[in-house]
Amino acid sequence: MKRSSLYTKVVGLALVCAIGGSCAGCGKKEETTTTAPSSIEITSETTPVESATTTTEATTLMEYGESLAPNDIQVTWQEETMEPKVMYIVGVENYLKVRKGPDTKYDQVGSLTKGMQVIVVAKTSNNWYKLEDGYYVSADYVSLTQ
Repeated sequence: MKRSSLYTKVVGLALVCAIGGSCAGCGKKEETTTTAPSSIEITSETTPVESATTTTEATTLMEYGESLAPNDIQVTWQEETMEPKVMYIVGVENYLKVRKGPDTKYDQVGSLTKGMQVIVVAKTSNNWYKLEDGYYVSADYVSLTQ
């Protein structure tokens, strides 16, 4: 056997092994990592709400998959209690902040996105709605219709 023929066969075999090895590596699955959320999230947990003719689902505020603790803010403002109503978040681009009290000076406890349903139980004199969970959203971004 000639030296050039042997050299060609060795180089060819090396190329075949290299290509085969790289093809075998292509089937490797990527590792994924999961990180804990860095802020409060709102998820849609459905709660049936009875009405005269239909049943509607409402959004419950959640923190890391758990219901938020009851609101601990002392009510020092005027609010008018109303029959619970299913309403919708409207007019927001990204999200609507949910707060401990009816003003932007109160801490944010969560956020809602456009189209989400909430159950409103009271309205304050400064145009904020109290949700069934005891937290507040600006009435400017809540409507009876979507």
